[in-house]
Amino acid sequence: MRRNAAVQESVGSIIIQKALDESEIEVFTLRIVGSLRITDRFQPGQGEAEAIALALDEKAQIVGIDDKNGIDACKVLGIAFTTAVGILIRSREKGLLEEPDAIAKLALLQSTGATNIQLSRMQD
Repeated sequence: MRRNAAVQESVGSIIIQKALDESEIEVFTLRIVGSLRITDRFQPGQGEAEAIALALDEKAQIVGIDDKNGIDACKVLGIAFTTAVGILIRSREKGLLEEPDAIAKLALLQSTGATNIQLSRMQD
């Protein structure tokens, strides 16, 4: 599992750096120190706490988050959220992904430990 996480981080880092280089994503600086309070209260990871604090600071419409503690924080704080699986489902519903592609992407999420949904339930 640790090896998969390391591979996931390195692939994720490459994708993020490419998106930064191509100005596809924007970097924000938090104006508040809310991530520390969120971390103390809900115990999410540092990145999740910063995402939640940024969502509060910027009055974001929705946060993409998969961390259970981060999801709990969003629920308590009234922040709309979605997960990677939620994005896959909506992409499939809107016809942005064909079913085999959606199932393959879900299998990839599952193989990296990002979700524990059983693929057999989706394929039945």
